[in-house]
Amino acid sequence: MAFVNPGILWLFSLNIIPIIIHLFHFRRYKTLYFSSLQFIQKIDQENKSTKKLKQIIVLITRMIALSVIIIAFAQPYLPLKNGQNNAGKNVISIYIDNSFSMTAKGVEGELISEAREIARQIIEKAPIDCKIILHTNKLNGLEKRLLTKIEALEQLDKVKECPIARDIDEIINWEREFIARINNEQIRLNNVQHVLISDFQKETFKTSKLNADNSGSYYPIQVTAQSKANLYIDSIYFASPLQKAGDQNELFIRVNNDSDIDAINVEIKIELGKQKRAMFADIKANSTLNTSFNYTNDQPGTYEGSAEIKDKQLYWDDNYYFNVEVAKESRVLIINGESESQSMPKVFSIEPFYKLSSISELSYTSDLAEQADLILINGINDLSSGLVADLVRLSEEGHSIGLFPGEKINLSSWNNLLSKLELPSLGNAISIGNSINAIDYKNPFFIGMFDKEKEDLNLPAIIKSYKVIGTNQSAAYPLLSQRNGNPLLLKSPGNKSNYLYTSSLASSFGNFTQNAIFPAIILRIGELSKRKLPQFVTIGKDSKILIYNSLNVEKPIRLVNKNVDFIPPRQNFKSISSISISGTEAVEKLIAGSYKVVEDEELGCLAINYDRKESSSETMDEKQIVAAFENSGIKNCTFKAVLNGQSTTQIKLDKPVEYWRIFIALGLIFLLIEMALLKFWK
Repeated sequence: MAFVNPGILWLFSLNIIPIIIHLFHFRRYKTLYFSSLQFIQKIDQENKSTKKLKQIIVLITRMIALSVIIIAFAQPYLPLKNGQNNAGKNVISIYIDNSFSMTAKGVEGELISEAREIARQIIEKAPIDCKIILHTNKLNGLEKRLLTKIEALEQLDKVKECPIARDIDEIINWEREFIARINNEQIRLNNVQHVLISDFQKETFKTSKLNADNSGSYYPIQVTAQSKANLYIDSIYFASPLQKAGDQNELFIRVNNDSDIDAINVEIKIELGKQKRAMFADIKANSTLNTSFNYTNDQPGTYEGSAEIKDKQLYWDDNYYFNVEVAKESRVLIINGESESQSMPKVFSIEPFYKLSSISELSYTSDLAEQADLILINGINDLSSGLVADLVRLSEEGHSIGLFPGEKINLSSWNNLLSKLELPSLGNAISIGNSINAIDYKNPFFIGMFDKEKEDLNLPAIIKSYKVIGTNQSAAYPLLSQRNGNPLLLKSPGNKSNYLYTSSLASSFGNFTQNAIFPAIILRIGELSKRKLPQFVTIGKDSKILIYNSLNVEKPIRLVNKNVDFIPPRQNFKSISSISISGTEAVEKLIAGSYKVVEDEELGCLAINYDRKESSSETMDEKQIVAAFENSGIKNCTFKAVLNGQSTTQIKLDKPVEYWRIFIALGLIFLLIEMALLKFWK
């Protein structure tokens, strides 16, 4: 047996009080007047043994009554089999999955409504002194609280759906960390029970980061949707990454039918600026449809776009928002070295779209580079540490870097830069098997550059190139390859636009500059290097959205549309700023849609979408859930499936056996016995 309040047991010392009463009350002498003392002596002898017995019984009943009442206030109980034997508060941690997948229809309304009612049942049946942790996917400061039953019931009504979807191991580790901190810093905790109410989608059921736990009890409770079908827009992409005034482009929309039933005559609506189109399509069960929309933007500017479908089950992923920005111009800075090629500046001089600045490396200043969208290193052999530091910073701030080495490069200075730009290192020059072998026609870089794929292209001759080291470790991908397996032109991974030409443009290394492919590649690098806002971003994920034309660093940048006016966190760099929509505040206040980016004046448009992480409706089953917990070292796991609504489901948690009510009743019984003895035993 254990006690919730063992400190109260010192009150057992109060049993001295009935003993004192016994000694001084029952032995008081009274003066009685009788005519004969012989009569008194006779009565006293007859009742002496009876009085002693009565006094002892009354004393015992008083002491027992006081003792059991003291034990009742100490709240005795028998701990759970897996519980600790130390005294402390019992805790029930209740997690309600409030991600968008929980808006699916269940038997008795949305799944999140069923989850709230299940949590209500558990809280109402919890012991009065039990502490509650009630939280959702937000995991913010407001949810890091120990609540009473009344506080938990009030907090329960505030649980609403949100765009955040978290893995189950992240949820449990958050609970454990919070409970451990409470136990160490505030109050002693005893039995901890983890209640997890969710639909348990496979996409978010990750347990790889869970550690074993033999003390806590875990109760995964799975709510089930009536239908697991979902029709949604997965993504959009463009046939060509270039957006130039007057050029025709093609927008692709990817629609998924996550269902065992064919979707018939699905309407897909597309808007881009003033252009609108609607189409109807059939999408087979458990398949994907890629449809497209041709468009032409005649004037520079930003065009807001959206794609929309209608789905009867889930609605949050039926729209996809995007922006198309057609630029007026692009700024290029060429920094020339000892082995510079005169052909490079000539390429840009014939295109009025480009504003070109060409300087020697000795005339370089960071102010010139900060105004450029694309910075080209043309034939520099030895990169100064200052230039390396500037190029790395400029790349982080969204500038594109094109690297064309000189004839006799300093490998140390070049590889120092390449490693920081996520590009492979260079070795000594090689002259065997250097002819161009392959062009990656499928890469978006080359889309629209060639009429069709050709194997007999008149490709330039490469006499020498620098050996590329660490291509297996680098995520950079080759655009042009040589017969010896050495890449000739590489692009850095991810959203960064850094390019490396592994040869030199000098005539001693080949005639690359004399072939028609050279200006085509240089102009394509320039076209793809225009700094602009992303075509779309995701709430809760994008933490660094670069703003290039910010003018007043002291004023906040705002995201504004008809329904929302939000000020995101801002970080200022030397020449640009960045904003984030990954924080809790952004998740709570932003909704999917198109927004104006406003400072003193409008800076551009930003299309914001919800994460498609939970669009797939595939869920875990009981065996998979229990097995995953057991494999993580959690043995005390009791699964419950809610199939026919929460009202027909009985949720029972293991409770410590409490005895305080019994002891209160015993205390009252012994008090009544004492009163009866004093009143009726004459």
